[in-house]
Amino acid sequence: MIFTYKKWENFCLRLQQMGLQSIPAREVKGISGGYLVLKHDVETNVGSAYRMAQIEEKYGHRGSYYVQAYLLENSENVVLLQKMQKMGHEISYHYDVMDSCKGDLPAAMEEFEKNRRWFEESGFPVTTVCQHGNPVVERVGYTSNRDFFRSAEVCNQYPDIADIMVNYPAAYETEYLYFSDAGRIFKRIYDPINNDVIDCEEKNIPYEDLTALQKALDQEKGNIISIHPHRWTASAIKYVIKNSIFKTAKFVAKILMRIPCFKKLMSKYYYLAKKI
Repeated sequence: MIFTYKKWENFCLRLQQMGLQSIPAREVKGISGGYLVLKHDVETNVGSAYRMAQIEEKYGHRGSYYVQAYLLENSENVVLLQKMQKMGHEISYHYDVMDSCKGDLPAAMEEFEKNRRWFEESGFPVTTVCQHGNPVVERVGYTSNRDFFRSAEVCNQYPDIADIMVNYPAAYETEYLYFSDAGRIFKRIYDPINNDVIDCEEKNIPYEDLTALQKALDQEKGNIISIHPHRWTASAIKYVIKNSIFKTAKFVAKILMRIPCFKKLMSKYYYLAKKI
């Protein structure tokens, strides 16, 4: 599958024609029937996210954009995110505080609160959030960033914040089908809440293109489609080049992760994986 803005535009048009209009995740509470959330993990390149937000607005869709905190350091990024918010999109926090604090929960809570305030002060209310996966991190004593909102202490501290991948179904009294472009191919994820602790990869359902994904959506239920905007491009040629780099890096990383010294080194510089 080739991820281009044109294909995303065609997909957004077809969703509109189906009568499926995306709403932000924070607006799902109280909905008894079907709904659609276009969810975006913004790990780098806010400009690409802005391009996708414009496309979605054109066809009446309002999505949720979960943004890595370091991107707020750039004032131009903040301006683009504020423009996206004015389009009706939700701008919130894509956190990885358990990884950055090596599983130290008190330190993670301190970092999360600092960044939450940063979002709030930039004009972005934090109501729903999403954890980041970080595939090359070596973890000791914790499973993933999802452990943050699995903590009763964290949930008590933030009773009005729900993590899409942890306590959102319970907090918003909803069930949904979850689709993701992770790995640069769309799949329906078998158990999105627990797939960091159980092996369910072979139960995930892949789709060869966006037409197949469209047919898989259930208009009677909730649907969340998760995408990574920085992996989408303006042209097929550019995508093929970027995809080749991605596959090569992934292949090399898998080999190096088997070697203890390289595994520790890659874990130390895990944040570089966000760039590809």
